Amino acid sequence: MPPKDPGPTTRKSYLTIHEVAQRFSVNATTVYRLVQRGKLPAFKIGNQWRFSETRLEQWVADRERMG
Repeated sequence: MPPKDPGPTTRKSYLTIHEVAQRFSVNATTVYRLVQRGKLPAFKIGNQWRFSETRLEQWVADRERMG
C-alpha cells in the first residue's frame, strides 16, 4: 500500500529563486545576492536554492514591523 499523501493543507510549499523573484518583482540576481549575504532565508538542495513559503512570509512580516 503506497504512503498516504499528506494533502495541500499539511504539505510544505517551497519556491525556487525565480519564483521568489517573480513574487517580489525583482531580478533573480537580486534574490541570489540576498541569499548569499544571509539576508533571505533559504536552503540548498544540490546546487539549487529553495525557499519555504512560510519562512518567507515571516521574513516579510518581520521587515514590515521594522519599518
